[in-house]
Amino acid sequence: MKEGEKTARVLEVGPGLRLLGTINGLLSERELVRISFEEFSPTAVALHISPEELEGLEAVMRKKVKKTPMSSYEMVYARKLSRFGEVQVPSPALVEAVELASDRGIPVEALDMDDERFSSQYTELISGLTMIRSSLRLKSINRRKFHQDTPEKFIMEWDRMVNGSRGFRALERMREEYMAGIIEKLSREHERLLCILQLERMKGIAGRL
Repeated sequence: MKEGEKTARVLEVGPGLRLLGTINGLLSERELVRISFEEFSPTAVALHISPEELEGLEAVMRKKVKKTPMSSYEMVYARKLSRFGEVQVPSPALVEAVELASDRGIPVEALDMDDERFSSQYTELISGLTMIRSSLRLKSINRRKFHQDTPEKFIMEWDRMVNGSRGFRALERMREEYMAGIIEKLSREHERLLCILQLERMKGIAGRL
């Protein structure tokens, strides 16, 4: 990864808080996470997933769960992303962060809403018609040729297409606001907090800090 690309992924929010934007699934993201650990020396790490997803990730890493299920959208995403490099599940960036945190004996926190809260917000914001349109949109996305020349540009275009409806945009804004609140809370509890975020959500989260 070029220096300019690395810089665009990292945002320092004061001396004790670093945001790192990552691309889900891409194996090469492990290096970016490793570099941030070496440069920043965090005392805690926070991931862009829910408490239940963090528990599931750790179970997979301990080999208590053998397979991570993928949705139809995730399977199409992985296939489209693979032209930029090897794609793995669970997300290599998250796996690397958990492994490095374990090696250093520092805590790992979840940033996103728990399943109950997310389900409630989803039901409130996403109508039945929007769900039908989302299913139909997947067929269009599956046929679409993506011409972006970097994974960063691809992920932004993917996000624009997948979360293009008013309901999904509102849901993502709500996630950003929620995660920003958790980051603020955790940053008061830990001296040096490293947040591993989805690149496409980082700007929205940073703007709420």
